[in-house]
Amino acid sequence: MEGNVASLTSAEISSLWSTYINDSIVACLLTHFTETVTDDDIRPLITETLNVANGHMRAIEQLFAAEGIAKPVGYPVEKHVYSGAPKLFSDVFYLEYIYHMSKFGLTSHSGAIALASRQDVAQLFHQFLNEAVMLNDRARQLLLEKGVYVRPPYMVYPKEAAFIEKQSFLTGWFGPRRPLLAVEVAHLFTTARNNELGKATLTGFAQVAVDPEIRNFFLRGLRVCSDIMNTVHDVLRESNVPTVMSPDVTVTDSTKPPFSDQLMMAVVNALSAIGTAEYGAAMAVSLRRDIIALYASLIAKAGAFTEDGANMMIDRRWLEYPPHFLDRRQLALQKS
Repeated sequence: MEGNVASLTSAEISSLWSTYINDSIVACLLTHFTETVTDDDIRPLITETLNVANGHMRAIEQLFAAEGIAKPVGYPVEKHVYSGAPKLFSDVFYLEYIYHMSKFGLTSHSGAIALASRQDVAQLFHQFLNEAVMLNDRARQLLLEKGVYVRPPYMVYPKEAAFIEKQSFLTGWFGPRRPLLAVEVAHLFTTARNNELGKATLTGFAQVAVDPEIRNFFLRGLRVCSDIMNTVHDVLRESNVPTVMSPDVTVTDSTKPPFSDQLMMAVVNALSAIGTAEYGAAMAVSLRRDIIALYASLIAKAGAFTEDGANMMIDRRWLEYPPHFLDRRQLALQKS
């Protein structure tokens, strides 16, 4: 590069590349949402979110071009979205999906800022983060206005500070279990809500998938989501915590695909990866041993499902190779 500007680090390239891939997936979904939305209150938010995703990709393309870095292929709309396909999900699903993705943006963009070394990259992700905050606020407000926002459970306010006196606070397998902590309920709630959205997504995708193997993979994921939700609800009920109520994220009866099988696999793998990250965060702040073990089992289950999905995509040459370091050994062998 010219001047004294440092090259992009591997962390910066990874953050930018992943953001581009994720936004290309979101742009495909939102294109179908735009074509089929009927609620005039939700339509502007879908349009704005699509504009934000396309703006992210243009900014990253410009930066990569300036650095001489190959642009990712991603998921071009013209290849992966079938215009004119019937509506597959309800308008409330569209709203819930934007809300869910904006929350992921809050985490991923703030993480990218923490990993950034160059000021221009940090500023770019600051812009992306501000846009995610804006979309999250608008989506939450619309959910509230339409009466479909699902709040985490309420609790009695703590009246005084206290300290833990017995090691039994940590137990969970044998004997009476202590009531759940607020932070534990917060993550159990998030786990249930994420899997509700995943269940609706997989239901719709299973209806329209063309490849029988992929359809069966989606049906398997549907069973995984249902099992996780049942387990979480059992833990909540044991502590007399109200279980999560589902909004109207209905799936239509359409069997005509609005998306390619490749895109739908990418969406499911992305949702599974987001879920795995949430399980890790939840495990880190949970203090009851049975709940820690629960999240460990969910990580293993989600990891196996994600790996099988990745293998299916590799078999079909659908999985784009992320930025990686040179294989020095292979380079050396080429000289012999």
